[in-house]
Amino acid sequence: MELLPALWTKKYQIKNEAGIPLEFKHRKFLWDILNDLSPLQVQLKAPQIGMTVTNLIKSFYVAKKLKKDIIYTLPTQGDVQDMAGGKINRIVAQNPILQTWIKEHDTVEQKSVGENIIHYRGSFTTKSAMMVSSDLNIHDEVDASDQSVIEQYETRLQAKGDGWRWYFSHPSVVDYGVDIHWQNSDQKHWFIKCPHCHKEHYLEFPNSIDKIKRVFICKLCGGELKDEDRENGRWIPRYSKKWQLDNGIEKPFSGYWIPQLICSWISADKILKDFVEKSPEYFYNYVLGLPYAGGDSKLTQQHLFQNLTGQMTAPDTNERVVMGLDTGLKLDYVLGNQRLGLFFHGETSNYNELDALMDRWKKLIVVMDAGGDLIGSRQFFERWSGRVFLTYFTGEKKDNEIAWWGEGDKFGQASVDRERGIQWVVDEFRNRRIPLQGTENDWYEYYLDWKNLSKIKLYDNKTNRLTGYKWARTARDHRALATVLWRIGVDKFSDKESEIIYPKGEGTFFTQGYEG
Repeated sequence: MELLPALWTKKYQIKNEAGIPLEFKHRKFLWDILNDLSPLQVQLKAPQIGMTVTNLIKSFYVAKKLKKDIIYTLPTQGDVQDMAGGKINRIVAQNPILQTWIKEHDTVEQKSVGENIIHYRGSFTTKSAMMVSSDLNIHDEVDASDQSVIEQYETRLQAKGDGWRWYFSHPSVVDYGVDIHWQNSDQKHWFIKCPHCHKEHYLEFPNSIDKIKRVFICKLCGGELKDEDRENGRWIPRYSKKWQLDNGIEKPFSGYWIPQLICSWISADKILKDFVEKSPEYFYNYVLGLPYAGGDSKLTQQHLFQNLTGQMTAPDTNERVVMGLDTGLKLDYVLGNQRLGLFFHGETSNYNELDALMDRWKKLIVVMDAGGDLIGSRQFFERWSGRVFLTYFTGEKKDNEIAWWGEGDKFGQASVDRERGIQWVVDEFRNRRIPLQGTENDWYEYYLDWKNLSKIKLYDNKTNRLTGYKWARTARDHRALATVLWRIGVDKFSDKESEIIYPKGEGTFFTQGYEG
């Protein structure tokens, strides 16, 4: 009978990259995580708690003992190279049993473990995702990775029904990256027993810290907790198997939340200092191991629906109308103008439906994504020359402009800064400057595309310095991008005499024509 991974590490005195044996006295919470061989796993964690080393060693065990080919991803190929030299090769060198398993050093991107292979890959090229197959995908630092490429890696699982997927990362924002899988898990919390009231509870901020004495306390009775009290806990799921059966709700992932609160080597004083000295995002993500729900990280349903007019009004056929069109497997589009805001959104697979809209509104301008459907979009562009503009999303910044329009032989082409364009539209929705004609039912499906976009911070992996921001998607975002195209089209082509006049302060939208 094979030993479970944690007992196996004890038997062979497995060491980390520094040659220090793995210990569970101060990291007892890692014992069950190391032993967990559930096909679907997620770990929502603070950094620097030993999770990468734990999962690297666990991956060796699974490849050898369970005979699984594995893809292990990191955000970039540079991260792969750093980890290969800094951790993987050094862990193998420190452990004789692993040296017998991994006889060939192979390459930076690959290790043969017994009869199976672990592939190490970055997540910023789709080419890497399509080159190998696997039985288990392990995604390290999920939130810093390209989510679309992570999706591509899932296609490499040899059998979708049996493919294993493990995700772990410090989170960034709500409804993004690792948080999506955490929400779909049983959400295990580390429960400790208070030595004073003898009741079990999990630690949380700020209720588990006495801000005056700067010590950990029982949030139920207020008694002081020692380091050993925090160490000697047990994992209890929020959503047990019984709860899932009783409520008819499946939470297929085995999930763990590992905040610094349960790390006995981190004091209450340090956590309080971080709360005062660090940004809210840093404190949530890096100390509490929780996604940050800041007001600028999402376009919330409340912010979007505050723009609803409550009734549907369509423009006259002689008015200027602008369509934003995102191309791909489907043609997702939005329709609106300066006077009414947005009055329709939809999808089609047939350009003939778009031709009918062009005939209905003789002054309709289409600003369309040029990078999706390469053939149909060009034919549509030629058919409606002068009224259709092929547009490219870029990351370019030039003269503080969001969009650039071609002239001369470039007429009919445009480009838009994706990140700044999305931010522009989000800000206008937040400030109630884009009316939505209709009700919540009319625009709920549209909202779902915005729900899949989250604003994340980008950091230099070596210096941890903030380098910028990105609106990252977790699923389809087509109508959100179509709205960006619509907005730059309205800015470029709208008739001045139909501009919207907005009220000051709170209230509903109203329109009024005027002579400029």
